[in-house]
Amino acid sequence: MMYLFDCTIDPGNLSLPQAHQVMQIHKCCTVDNCLVRRRARQVLVDKGQMVLGQRAAP
Repeated sequence: MMYLFDCTIDPGNLSLPQAHQVMQIHKCCTVDNCLVRRRARQVLVDKGQMVLGQRAAP
């Protein structure tokens, strides 16, 4: 079972559609305090769907 609503639980592997959904669900979160948004951002970056600015932490 995948938890997409709890910021404190890393959801593990996400599909590209799930990553997009997570970014909407957790739009008020930051990657510093939300493991789900952090995972989704990494999926989007890895798939070339998002490009991080120079100030963004890896």
